[in-house]
Amino acid sequence: MTELRPGAPVVCVDGAAGGHVDAFVVDPVTMTVTHVVVAVDHLGTRVLLPLDAVEQASAEEVRVSRTSEQLFDGERFDEPDYKVPEEGWHAHDLPLDPGSYYLEPFASPLVGWSLTSHERVPRGEVAVRRGAEVVSSDGHHLGHIDEFLVDPDDGHITHVVVRSGLVRHNDVVVPVASARVDAGTVRLELTRSDVEALPHLPVRRHGHVHDATAS
Repeated sequence: MTELRPGAPVVCVDGAAGGHVDAFVVDPVTMTVTHVVVAVDHLGTRVLLPLDAVEQASAEEVRVSRTSEQLFDGERFDEPDYKVPEEGWHAHDLPLDPGSYYLEPFASPLVGWSLTSHERVPRGEVAVRRGAEVVSSDGHHLGHIDEFLVDPDDGHITHVVVRSGLVRHNDVVVPVASARVDAGTVRLELTRSDVEALPHLPVRRHGHVHDATAS
């Protein structure tokens, strides 16, 4: 990673120019870079390039295992789906420049909480984005999806974190087994009273939301 820097030109496997490195995506639970965000044209179109598609990297250029067409047709980088690190947070041992990376929307339980009894969904198989509206089974609007709780032992999603309003103490952590996606809306198989009665599950954020209880 020491040679991957924002602004470096991207060269595709067919020799064509592929734009330039714009930013990086970091998994805040494992503290690993998962994708390179590439600006592929002067219009600001940005795509996600998996890190394993980078074949060589230097300060002068980054060579990737994609043709220019494959790169341009890749998954678009949708900025609202990611967290912007709070000011002053750094990526620990990752040699990334401040402001050059985004965090995937994952959190983990505080030490001492076990998730082994909950249903587990592999990451990438939950077709819901941050900001999606959440509705209870009795028709009440409960807030929106803000994060996904993952088990740090295997990376599987066990809960969705529902935020009501703008303050963190209103967050509700709902088992993923109770959530179903319908036309972009998350509908819970729980009434509002069921949700209000859920046991509190403390969430450890990773540098993107201030949490005085996190260690």
